[in-house]
Amino acid sequence: MRYLIDGYNLIHALGMIQRDLPPGGLEESRRRLLVFLAKAFGKDAAVTIVFDAQHAPRNISRLQTHQGLHIEFAPAGQSADDRIETLIEEAAEPKALVVISNDMRLQDAARRRGARSWSHEALLDFLDKPQSPAPPEKADSAEKPEPVSPEELKRWMQEFGHLQDDPELKEFFDLDRFE
Repeated sequence: MRYLIDGYNLIHALGMIQRDLPPGGLEESRRRLLVFLAKAFGKDAAVTIVFDAQHAPRNISRLQTHQGLHIEFAPAGQSADDRIETLIEEAAEPKALVVISNDMRLQDAARRRGARSWSHEALLDFLDKPQSPAPPEKADSAEKPEPVSPEELKRWMQEFGHLQDDPELKEFFDLDRFE
């Protein structure tokens, strides 16, 4: 899966930004979001976070990476929403794309292309769920136990055969009583 995140939209939803920002406050909010997402998704996930260019730090590249995350600042004349819509349209495999934003415009654009659309709440639910363990591997036929020989079966029946008539065990194993 590829994840496409509306950066400032998520920062606001997660409460990682204040109303009256001190100098450097916006950069600190972005940094906190990136640290959170890098920890949540890990370095191997395909995650792109798009921010509006009007808030881009000076003298840095519009395209960056941070701990495996891809970061984009929308180009001049475009909003982050415009850039995200373009990325949705350009997606080679839209069914493998998850767009994360509470913005209805982006959710609609994702659905039109067959991509998934998650609200911020859905993202947090996804991140909160433990990843399911891998299914157990099937045992090779070489690892199957050998069938019991007639002699061994006879020995076991001599050892434990009398238990089939034990009234206490019959009551204990009487499964009909649970119906």
